[in-house]
Amino acid sequence: MIFGTSKQEIYWILSTLLKRYDIEIINKIMNYKKASEFIDTRDWYIEHGLSKNKLTKGNEDNNIIYNRILLNPYNENREDLRNIHKKIFHLKIIFETFLHPGFILNQGDNIYTISTLSEKIETLNYFINKYGIYEIHGKLFQCKNIFITDLIGNKCIRSIIRIKNNDTIRYEYKTIAYLDDNTYHNPVERLNTLV
Repeated sequence: MIFGTSKQEIYWILSTLLKRYDIEIINKIMNYKKASEFIDTRDWYIEHGLSKNKLTKGNEDNNIIYNRILLNPYNENREDLRNIHKKIFHLKIIFETFLHPGFILNQGDNIYTISTLSEKIETLNYFINKYGIYEIHGKLFQCKNIFITDLIGNKCIRSIIRIKNNDTIRYEYKTIAYLDDNTYHNPVERLNTLV
């Protein structure tokens, strides 16, 4: 009852309990009252700040640290922004695969054709689920940055080849030669000789 918030309780304390109206006792009571109200108010703001994503809580050396998120209309914290950065990086890798038309090819009767959009998406999903996005990133790096030619001088790229057998699809990763008119074929290689 001493730590209530109404004025009647304070007047009741002053009139009933304090007959001599000692200033030190009144100051102690008011300080305890302020401290208690401050703790309650602080806990209420922290609880509502955490529930509305306006505060982030971190634990460093067993001390709880509260960081206020300012000027952030979408309520992202540091981890959310890091995840958004990773998603943008992964989407950049996936979209970059569509810039190179010979990166994913279909093989049928030793003829290589450019795969359709749905086949490319199916291939990318297969590689992401089985090997991860960084496997595609590594293969894409080799496709973009390694400039090789066959014995005749045709430009070659490293491609993911889709080989369809009945209802199953098998994937190979190999070097394919291409001409300027977007035709793809096996590169001309040196035959193995016995020495």
